[in-house]
Amino acid sequence: MVNVEIDSGICGFTTIVHAEDKKEFMASFRLETECPNWKKVDAVLGGKKINVMAELFKDKKTGELNSQVLDIFFKTIPHVSCPVLSGVLKALEVSVGLALAKNATITFK
Repeated sequence: MVNVEIDSGICGFTTIVHAEDKKEFMASFRLETECPNWKKVDAVLGGKKINVMAELFKDKKTGELNSQVLDIFFKTIPHVSCPVLSGVLKALEVSVGLALAKNATITFK
């Protein structure tokens, strides 16, 4: 299980992503958040098996990206620069072993 905490910034919402490996590059995630928009995403995708390879990489034959997370994100989240999206995808990536766990930051100078 991979757990990621995301402080979204000025909105004041914190989201915790729990991503779990389901074998063969399949994973699921659940979200803990007070953000009403991310609660909607969790209601649709939370606990559902997701093909992480399809989420992170374009199809080699078609060049298309077939991401359920992005599809639901663009239909549900009004603020497209919300950092939770990156956190969800990174948690899924780490949960199946495609990346190592390492903190990432956005720092305003």
